[in-house]
Formats: sequence, C-alpha cells, structure tokens
Amino acid sequence: MLKQNSNQINIEDYDYSLPLDNIAQFPLEQREMSKLLYANLQTNTIENRYFYDLPDILKDDFSNNNVYLVRNSTKVFPARFFLEKETGGRVEILLEAPITYNLPELALANPSPQVWECIVRGRNLNENIRLKGHFQGIEINAIIQNVVEGKRHIQFEWAPNSLSLTEILEQLGKVPLPPYIAREMQEQDKQTYQTIFAEKQGSIAAPTAGLHFTNQVTQKLLENNVQILDLTLHVGSGTFVPIKADSVDEHEMHSEQFQVDIEFLQHLKNALSNSNRKIIATGTTSVRTLESLYWLGVNLIESGEMNFRINQWIWKDKSKNIDANKSIEAIINYMLDQKMNVLIANTQIMIIPGYEFMMIDGLITNFHLPKSTLLLLVSAYVGYDNYKTIYEFALNNDYRFLSYGDANLYLK
Repeated sequence: MLKQNSNQINIEDYDYSLPLDNIAQFPLEQREMSKLLYANLQTNTIENRYFYDLPDILKDDFSNNNVYLVRNSTKVFPARFFLEKETGGRVEILLEAPITYNLPELALANPSPQVWECIVRGRNLNENIRLKGHFQGIEINAIIQNVVEGKRHIQFEWAPNSLSLTEILEQLGKVPLPPYIAREMQEQDKQTYQTIFAEKQGSIAAPTAGLHFTNQVTQKLLENNVQILDLTLHVGSGTFVPIKADSVDEHEMHSEQFQVDIEFLQHLKNALSNSNRKIIATGTTSVRTLESLYWLGVNLIESGEMNFRINQWIWKDKSKNIDANKSIEAIINYMLDQKMNVLIANTQIMIIPGYEFMMIDGLITNFHLPKSTLLLLVSAYVGYDNYKTIYEFALNNDYRFLSYGDANLYLK
C-alpha cells in the first residue's frame, strides 16, 4: 500500500473520468436494491453484492466479532429559498449555519428574528442590502449584515413572528440537492434525500451512505447481533468543494458541527475495550466524527483542557501513543465532572493518505467526486492502489455514483 504525506500528494492522482451517465440523478425506488461493492481488504477481493446483503456479509465475515455500526442521524432541512432585493432582483439563499443559536435544531425550532450564515446567489449582494419576500400569508424581511469569506451573515425577520423557522421553511424552502444532480428538486426528494433514521435537523446535504438503509435491513442487522450507534454531524456545503490548490497542504478544510451524548460514548468505550470488536462507520461523516473524538480525547489528556474545535492537521501535531479506549474514557470523565450529557464540538479534520485510523475497522460509503477531500479519505483508508482498482471496477461494472448512487463496503 502506498504511504504518502501531504507534501507528497499529487492531487492529479485522485482525478478520474466520471461519465455523466454514471452520476445518479434519481434514487432507486427500493433503497436496499442499490449495488454494494464489497472490498475485503484482508483478502484483496472485490465482490458485486446488493445493500440488502449487508447483514449477511457482516454475520459471515465477522462471525467471531462483536460488530458495532455507527451512523449519522443528522436530518436535512429545506434550507434553500428565494427572496428579492428592493430593486426586484432575485436572490437565492442557502442557510448554512445559525449565528443567533449554537445548534441548528434549536434555531429551526425558534421564531423571528434570527441571524444565519448563508451562501447566496445574486448580483451586488453587499452589506446593508435589504431583501424581502411574501409567501402564502408570510412576510419575510432580511438585511445582509456583513460579508465573511464569501458568505453572508443575514438577519431574518418574519411575520407572523410566532412561527418557528421550521414552519416558515415548510412553506417556502426546498431541499438543497447537490450541484451534480442536474435537475430541480421534486416533492419525492423530501423523503428520498433523507435517511430513515434522520433525527436532528441541521444538514444541507444528506449523509448519503445512510440512504441505503431500510427498516428491513436495520431489523436484520439487529437480529444478527449488530449493535447500532447513532451520532450527529451536520453536513455543510464544504463537502462538495474540490481541492483546487496546487498542494493539499494549502486546502482550507471546511468545519462541521457534531454532537454525541454520553450514552453513545459509553457504548463506544465498551466497543473499544473489546479485543474482538469491529467498528464500522456509515459514511465519511461518521468517520470524521469518530476520529475527531479520538483527537479530542488525546488533546484533553495531554493539555488537561477540553478544546471544542478540532483543526484540520491535529493528527500531525499529536502523539498516537494514547489508546483509543483511554481517549474516549477521558472525554466521558470530563463530561461527568462537568455534568454534561451532550458534547457539542466542531471538526475541521482533514483525513488524507498517510493518516493512521484510530477508531474504525470498516467503512460503508458511496462513490465520491474526483479530487475531493472525501476521495482522499477513502484512499487513506483502503490505500492508493486499492482505491484505483475499486473505482475502475465500479466504472466497468456500471455502478451508480455520488449521492443517489450505489454503495461500497470496505472491511479490514
């Protein structure tokens, strides 16, 4: 397996030709009928399977292990809508992160007024520009407060002001489909671009590896003694940003908020303390959260202080001598001391070839864009040569790519 560090990585090695016909524009009618490319990294074998085979694969290949499946329970909200400038110009707004409140689900449950960080499309959208809109008896007024690194901080007020932001967005908001889905949102996307276990609102993009799960698949996993643990990471627009810098070191990784409760951490600690355990992450968002938790604990042990923000290269600066079980135990002890039931933090971690995974033994994920940070994460896990082989195999076998596409299962 090719080992690299960031200054040796040529991003062109992570480019590949992705025909438009391979980019899924719609989901399958039955989620579990998605293809599942199963790559066993111990035997170096690749199999064509279906997602409904997942419980049997885990049962057959990990029969002597306790399997823990970690999923991301974030929920996509209809964050895209349109307002007008006073001059009549149309402005597209994408709500990305609340400023008035620290949690998206808290902001969405509350009434007017609120300030959000937004991505906007339109002309001459400078500070103090006012926006307005009328929708079925709802009146919205907004003002751009400032511009920060290309994004706008916008204050929104609406009437009736007793309505929550969720109630407002139910009337005027649209699900913000990824840019490579070249069509307008349809009514069915409200259900299909959402995992069946979505719980906490706050994402503008779905954790797409979770889209393949059905109640039947979940039930069979439980019958096969797979333990399911849910965390939350709210997915932002940065997940779609390709690496454009000449050097990977120069890429500014996006930051995303995650939260886990103490019960999750206690289950995770129990898993880590079991030598016969296998922890499988559903999606790159789950991977980033789990690995961030490890470094959060390491930093706590080394510094004696809790840092609620993980920078993108923390793993280059810290020792890996601390056991993952000890790292999670340190977080649990801190939360007990502080009488915290939920840990809320932000991670900017950038996982690239050369990274040593501390928390996971397997990964379920979709196929990712060329030159993306998510593709680098996959390559870091499976190895560069394996990534090339897997993606060539998928393209030669008519797999469907990206958000509404097929899945991969990588096991070590």
